[in-house]
Amino acid sequence: GVNLAVTHVQFFANKLFFTIVSEEQLLETILARVPQFPMMSALDDPELRPLLSITPPPPSPVSSASAPKNSVSSGKPSISEAELATGNIHPSRSIEDDVLPEASTLGRTLTWQSAYILVISRVIGSGIFATPGAILRSVGSPGLSLLLWLVGALIAACGLMISLEFGSMLPRSGGDKVYLEFTYRRPRFLASTLVAIHVVLLGFTASNCIVFSEYLLFALGGDNPSGLLRKALAVGLLTTVTFIHGCVPRLGIKLQNFLGWVKVGLVVFMIVCGFYVVLFAPSTESAQTTMPIISWENLWEGTNWNWGIISTSLFKVFYSYAGLDNANLVLNEVKDPVRTLRSVTVAALTTACGMYLLINIAYFLVVPIDEIKQSGELIAALFFERIFGQGVGRTILPLAVALSAGGNVLVVAFAQARLKQEIARQGFLPFSDILSSTKPFNSPLGGLLVHYIPSFLVIVLPPSGEVYSFILEVEGYPGQFMALAVGGGLLWLRFKRPDLKRPFKAWVPAVILRISLSLALLAAPFFPPKVKPSNGLFYATYAIVGVSILGAGVVYWYVWTILVPRWRGYRIEEKEEVLVDGTTITKLHLAPSEGQPYFGSTQNQSTQSITSPLALKRDVLAELHYHKENEDGSPPHPTYVDKPETYNRPFETHQVKIRDVSGDEEKYTLDQHGFQIHRHQSAEKHFLDDVQIKSGYYEEVEQLLKSVTGANRIFIFDHTIRRQPPSAATQDRVSRGPVQRVHIDQSYKAALSRVPHHLPEDAEELLKGRVQIINVWRPIKTVQRDPLAIAEAGSVLDSDLVVTDLIYPNRRGETYQVKHHAEHRWYYKAGLTPEEVILIKCFDTKTDGRARRVPHTAFIDPTAGPDAPPRESIEVRALVFHPDDHE
Repeated sequence: GVNLAVTHVQFFANKLFFTIVSEEQLLETILARVPQFPMMSALDDPELRPLLSITPPPPSPVSSASAPKNSVSSGKPSISEAELATGNIHPSRSIEDDVLPEASTLGRTLTWQSAYILVISRVIGSGIFATPGAILRSVGSPGLSLLLWLVGALIAACGLMISLEFGSMLPRSGGDKVYLEFTYRRPRFLASTLVAIHVVLLGFTASNCIVFSEYLLFALGGDNPSGLLRKALAVGLLTTVTFIHGCVPRLGIKLQNFLGWVKVGLVVFMIVCGFYVVLFAPSTESAQTTMPIISWENLWEGTNWNWGIISTSLFKVFYSYAGLDNANLVLNEVKDPVRTLRSVTVAALTTACGMYLLINIAYFLVVPIDEIKQSGELIAALFFERIFGQGVGRTILPLAVALSAGGNVLVVAFAQARLKQEIARQGFLPFSDILSSTKPFNSPLGGLLVHYIPSFLVIVLPPSGEVYSFILEVEGYPGQFMALAVGGGLLWLRFKRPDLKRPFKAWVPAVILRISLSLALLAAPFFPPKVKPSNGLFYATYAIVGVSILGAGVVYWYVWTILVPRWRGYRIEEKEEVLVDGTTITKLHLAPSEGQPYFGSTQNQSTQSITSPLALKRDVLAELHYHKENEDGSPPHPTYVDKPETYNRPFETHQVKIRDVSGDEEKYTLDQHGFQIHRHQSAEKHFLDDVQIKSGYYEEVEQLLKSVTGANRIFIFDHTIRRQPPSAATQDRVSRGPVQRVHIDQSYKAALSRVPHHLPEDAEELLKGRVQIINVWRPIKTVQRDPLAIAEAGSVLDSDLVVTDLIYPNRRGETYQVKHHAEHRWYYKAGLTPEEVILIKCFDTKTDGRARRVPHTAFIDPTAGPDAPPRESIEVRALVFHPDDHE
């Protein structure tokens, strides 16, 4: 047997404690904690929702001094620790929310036993009963054949590590679909399209249906059945399975559990029989022929070391191990999904590896090598016949193998239907609302029908003789592209998203090995075999078909998402809807492109009163100033405080649409979008006396922030009054003109360094809890010119941010300049009054998917009249501490 251990399981339960006294040493420890560029804090999804946490959420945005501290701004209940542990929650369709488990509308009905059977029954399908003969015929020797099965087990373990890390990190139904969409968000929709193409067109249940028909006919005495009869039986099985899972779902689960245990028992029985017959052959009457003798001398005889041949054989081995990630496809229905996933998959891998190696040895010990090479997919039947004779060998046990293949079809259809239902929920299939629904039988009937159609065609259309091998090769080759993308994406997320919680971490060399093998298998068609394939097809036909399907997917994506929208003048937007059965889906809608005004002409928009409560939303097209790289590739020059000449730097102008949030203010929250609008009366009206601002207004801001965030401690470290000065020379550190450049006030590193800088005595204790920097931005007069625009946090990736040094007289800080990207989503409120404030999150230590920072900028409102007065505003910056909210 083979002992496989999956190691390097890491839990993020340890806390960071600071034991260094001096400010300089403390800063070094802090900076080591801060991820410099975790890839993104949220997603480029148009309808972000907050990642609910165990801690109490902030209060309602309709602020009031008497507002309850734990009221929820979104109107949704908070998630308890028990709910997070069990996964009995219903987070949004947001990609970033994939870090939270999601309960299926079908309920969490899969226990550990059901999940184990779902995996092991998927793994032990027709492969071990059908492929050893084809593999031995290709590679030529038992030695290389066994070596490939061992390599397949090791590679399966590497692939399992990848799926375990992703499944524990993103515990939702969908498997690779979820992982690729989470990792590769740009170009928009490309990953989703390719996954949909691959799953719908190549995720069929055909090969096991064919094995079922061949073994059933063999058991019934059909030595040379017609191709039509074999296909008819295969289609009959597929139709029956679809009906059971679609119309009687509980019966389907019970049936697949029963057949799963039958299958495990069958393999164990075959292993025992093989070794028993070899050991006691002289006294066994059933052994009517001489058993083959395998020795080290003839173990490698006839070996074919051609890489093209080996690679196609490896595809068949991988198929026999395929399904270790079957539970990943249905995690929404698994009880205690993360813990169950880890234990079930490791147990299934260990079981399968040991049984596969032992049964291959049993085949080689019982059946002569030449007969195995001639057996095609009937090696198990020959094995039974040599041990038990014509009666039992040709009838009873082949029927058991047929039932085993049927059980595999049941579990594959069960999981694949849910995967296709997830694709429909994402809006990538026509009639997605119908296909996503669990009506009328509380089952994924739509997903089953989508799964049925390509499976039916694959069974019926190809020539019957080589259908099995061709199906395996066509399925396997494009799958290596997906495996390569998933493995590479896992390493990329390790570097870009160190903030993500990983209850399991894959061993990096294992991931690299899996990636290397995928590259080698993708290169295999470039190594032609010495012998022409017996089926008469070109030796690389399987690769051509697979790549053509993926290539067609890329072309379809480009035409659908880029070419036609540009030509027709629209863009694709995603909106969440809830079906009558409670299923949440994403609908794709067509909206006018940025060049098409939403509310008539610009002239008509400018006539709307910006102070009228009845005014329509005034979305505007405006030019924003983004960061421009230096021509020589050098980093941005530093900004020196009190040296206005250093404030100017190269920029590039881009026209963007800025949406007016008027009337929908309550929808935007600090944790979800990174900004929040509140009504708040201040006793200070003119903000001319700096002493009065610090003694009176600071106290108002402190109480406001405590009320909104539930924080225990607020430390205000500065404020800026923005009034348009007569000239740049009059600007100072307190009174400045509006900044018309997209920026973030603090980098991650600079934000945390402010704690020991301002509060050195308390820094060690404060840094154990949650720390935020929030700016409170208030207009001094109603804004009629140069309004403030804020970018939705999730639409701006960390890769869009450029660190810029900010030099003070006695220390060094950092800000972020922002590079342009078309996915940035901008908001403002037209006619903001002095009785309203905008809370702007500049930093947050929470890295669970909540917004951490938002870019903002002033902009020239094209609808403002020529006589509109200059903007006046005050911005107060504060450290916000939650000492009881530990990481």
